[in-house]
Amino acid sequence: MPGTELVGSWNNVARAALVAAAFAGPGVAKADTGPAPAGWMDAAVRRYVEAHREIPAFARKYGMKCSACHLAVPVLNQFGQAFKDNGYRMKNGTDDLRANDPAYWPLFAWLWKDYEVDVQRVGGRTVQNTGGISNGAVVLGGLGAISDKVSFRFVPLIYEDGATIVDHGWIRYNQAFGSDWFNIKVGSAELDLPINPGREYNMGASRFAVLYAYSVPGSISRFSVLFPQPGVEIMGHDLGSRNRYSVNLFNTGGAPRAHCVLCSPGIFGRVTHRQEFATGFLRAVRAGVFGAYTTWPVGPDTSDLKGQQRLGGDVELWLGSDVLPLRATLMAMTGRDDRALVPAATQDPTFNAGMLQLEYVPKLPLVFYTRLQVIRNQRQAIAGTPGDFGDQDFQLVGVRHALELNSRFAWLLELTYWRWTIKHVAPGGANVTNHTVWLGTHLDF
Repeated sequence: MPGTELVGSWNNVARAALVAAAFAGPGVAKADTGPAPAGWMDAAVRRYVEAHREIPAFARKYGMKCSACHLAVPVLNQFGQAFKDNGYRMKNGTDDLRANDPAYWPLFAWLWKDYEVDVQRVGGRTVQNTGGISNGAVVLGGLGAISDKVSFRFVPLIYEDGATIVDHGWIRYNQAFGSDWFNIKVGSAELDLPINPGREYNMGASRFAVLYAYSVPGSISRFSVLFPQPGVEIMGHDLGSRNRYSVNLFNTGGAPRAHCVLCSPGIFGRVTHRQEFATGFLRAVRAGVFGAYTTWPVGPDTSDLKGQQRLGGDVELWLGSDVLPLRATLMAMTGRDDRALVPAATQDPTFNAGMLQLEYVPKLPLVFYTRLQVIRNQRQAIAGTPGDFGDQDFQLVGVRHALELNSRFAWLLELTYWRWTIKHVAPGGANVTNHTVWLGTHLDF
């Protein structure tokens, strides 16, 4: 049958789809829908997203409420975005640690627990139904400005199952050459994506990996715009971050390295513009474009590099109110991989993807949200493979409420449901659909 070559060697999307484990955690059983995942993405996606949350330590440092920077925790408002772009600095003489109370240190901690129920259906038949408390974790990290010129981030995570990972760490030189238009960050930095997976709702697993971590069927590359990439970031912005840009030069994370001076180089860039309105129902519009070109080695010599490209654009609308808005974000992305990255490929595979997210804040700190994502394979790598093999549809709805939110700690409760369908990846060409209900609580210090 056309496409069977892909089922056995699909290292990314199909593998995760068949067992619904790449983003659902270790409690999901391996149904009779395909081989077990190798595991590199299973924990990585989930735990990367879990490692990005609100920081009450900033409220303590500057004596401000959390709502000064957040639309609804952890999503940033315009002020919070400008604060982040400034290297987590207010630029009012209070950023240097020597200007703060000696008892203050730029440290923070997170704790979380959740209950999750997963139902997997293959070809309309339920093949597994599991539920339980997931392994929680403790995070103790550092983030912020230590002087007017230097900011940093370092976040280790320790899970109850014994797994320990270190989230991306970096050091940033602020206002190089005395200008906000030139800031230099060295280390593993997250890419400046339109909807940042670490600052969105669904605290346990934002499910942005459905789109951001997508790879064409059969690809050997592990590159994903979701994950931080080791290298150098140069970014700049004007007053209030109405206009901003970022450029990342990096070695593609996870790529094999041997016989190369600059191993698996890649580049990512994004520019955005925001326009605000003093009156009317439309309060603000932000538009942006982004793109990435990366390389991945093929064959025994890792200097033989083949390319991948991702291009996209986004529009964000703030409607009704500056403080309690209805926020709508629309993003589109297209991708293309070199055929050499897919074993037995006869042509370069391409795909198109899109995301729509709606958020409504009726009163602080309560938020309702929904997210729709679609992925459509435009051209399969192996001629004769069904055109919609591996296509994906994803729908999510949720509600999030902060029971406590102050400069000392935040206590949040969240309930989310999502449905994720991947087409024709099960034996016999059946669709795989996963239904998940997620209830979690989160403490931030």
